[in-house]
Amino acid sequence: MLEAKRRTTYYVACSLDGYISRPDGDVNWLFTDQDYGMAEFLMSIDLAVMGRKTWEKVDELAPGRHFGPNIECFVFSRTIPEGASKGARFVSGDVGEWLWSVRQHQGKDIWVVGGGEMVRSFLDQNLIDDIILSVHPILLGEGVGLFTEPYPEAELELTDCRPFDTGLVQLRYRVKR
Repeated sequence: MLEAKRRTTYYVACSLDGYISRPDGDVNWLFTDQDYGMAEFLMSIDLAVMGRKTWEKVDELAPGRHFGPNIECFVFSRTIPEGASKGARFVSGDVGEWLWSVRQHQGKDIWVVGGGEMVRSFLDQNLIDDIILSVHPILLGEGVGLFTEPYPEAELELTDCRPFDTGLVQLRYRVKR
């Protein structure tokens, strides 16, 4: 077994009132005028994991492009059979067992994409090492929440706070163990 630990990061954009999309999944309110550190983050990972609903939105917004050729995508689904399809590998089962298996192989860090049930599954098992929030200066009033309740209490340590001239603020936290 390898000792090197690949860190697991929940990297996500949200509104000031804590939504990652509008109720219908629309994200046209997200700033796209500059990179906001995304290219640097993508260089630090080689694997993205998400739930089926997030995958469907990603595939709708960027059909066939996704995150790039050097980032392997895994999608947890209870409805789509396991295997490779449309640039992703569909899996099922326990996220903790899956992550343990992935961490047995050398590689870069792991990105937990999206929100909702998938992130809660990782949080429930204390599998998130870092949280990076890009907070957009907008109040949506309703939508898909950053975290799905109930989620476990977790203590965080702020490691960086980067304001941008557009009003977006990027917060970086380490999950305390």
